[in-house]
Amino acid sequence: MWDRTVIEGLNETLQNIKAISGVENVVLIQKDGLPVASAGVWFSKEEVFAVASSSCAIFGVAKLIHSGFNYLLMESDTSKVFLASLPNDPDYFLAVTTAPRVNLAALFIEMKGSLSRVSFLLKQEAEKRLPPLRSYDAEETRQVLSGFSVAEGGSTSYAANRSIISLDRSQAMALRSILRQVHDSVSEIESVFLALSGGVRVSLDGFTNDRMAAMSFALYDASERVVKTLRNSSLENVLCETDRIRHFIYAVPNGVFSLWVDRTSQKLGLIRLLLKHYIDETRRVLASASMVKPTVPEDLRELLMSGTSGGLVLARRNQ
Repeated sequence: MWDRTVIEGLNETLQNIKAISGVENVVLIQKDGLPVASAGVWFSKEEVFAVASSSCAIFGVAKLIHSGFNYLLMESDTSKVFLASLPNDPDYFLAVTTAPRVNLAALFIEMKGSLSRVSFLLKQEAEKRLPPLRSYDAEETRQVLSGFSVAEGGSTSYAANRSIISLDRSQAMALRSILRQVHDSVSEIESVFLALSGGVRVSLDGFTNDRMAAMSFALYDASERVVKTLRNSSLENVLCETDRIRHFIYAVPNGVFSLWVDRTSQKLGLIRLLLKHYIDETRRVLASASMVKPTVPEDLRELLMSGTSGGLVLARRNQ
């Protein structure tokens, strides 16, 4: 059991964060997705759990890319969702939702002391153990998932619908020219590239398959799902900051624009201002590219769709 004094201290500290201008909701979450304490206007207990589980997915992906990440910011046209790690405490993080016009610089400064206070209070917990994870049976799982459905009536189906982008030589050269301009305009760049659907990277080094491209695409895709779950709005960009770098991710047609830059190189506002023009140009070029639906060879389709139970059959085309 959690000590009552610790819980009261956590609630008080979260209320202090909630009192910062522009902040709407705050929830303290374990890395396994279990909410510990919250402050703000919540409609139900289920809503708190939805915020915690959705944010936990983002926190996990961000940790895979940036092991020492400090915070991640998801921006949409209706709000901002801010995930902040705690000083020297990898087992917990804060999820903060704010108004769309909140002053980020002021928010970061005012939250700094509260993050340290939350970390201190957690270390005072005598048992030093995480609460037990909650388990769900099949019916409870179905009820939880049904809570994410907003359409009335009918059945819900899920399918992957990604297209393959096809670039001609002029489009490819235009994209590389834009990346070169970004590289020359922003100082101390570590990497700048486009991660297209499927994790294919377009960079100044050419077209390559790259783990970081795939992870950047996955981070944006997961963040977009969180924003749609929490606010039913479209994600505009993601900013992830570590002790050493800033990672900017912007949506472009059928992919994302990804920029890694030294966090001390230029002011955050200046970099965002410089990027606006190049993001618009990148979107224009990619919007003109042709899209191809992935196809499955006929012999493979027959194998996959076969209803026989005679085992696996290998097939090949006759030359």
